[in-house]
Amino acid sequence: MYLTAQHVRSAAGEDGINAFFYRHGAYAWQGLPPQGIPDQNPGTLDAQTIVVPPPGNRVRSYLDVVAPDEAHWSELRPAFITFVSEAQRAPFPWVGVSGRVFLRLAMEQTLARQWQRELADLYRAVQAVRIGG
Repeated sequence: MYLTAQHVRSAAGEDGINAFFYRHGAYAWQGLPPQGIPDQNPGTLDAQTIVVPPPGNRVRSYLDVVAPDEAHWSELRPAFITFVSEAQRAPFPWVGVSGRVFLRLAMEQTLARQWQRELADLYRAVQAVRIGG
């Protein structure tokens, strides 16, 4: 699965978080996902939450969570906590692997000043789109 939440701004100045949930079918792995997932092969779109309709939006921040489709939130949440606790000592973007979960987080400098709140908003968005999917 590929979960992504993107804090976007439209050309008209509308701001919001869009979230997407993709599935990959039979792929399973340990550590990094198979080559091309999610950048060349995001998977099949299963659910989405659109606050600011595309196209033409600028991505201000994003959280990507990639794991085998059968992974449950009970696996994703601890991986996320481990990722944040290890990555927060480094500048953005953050990239890491915890078990079978691959995570990425990036944000604009202006949002990075309050990264905890921004990250919490992105996390809630991926969680909501996953539960809904």
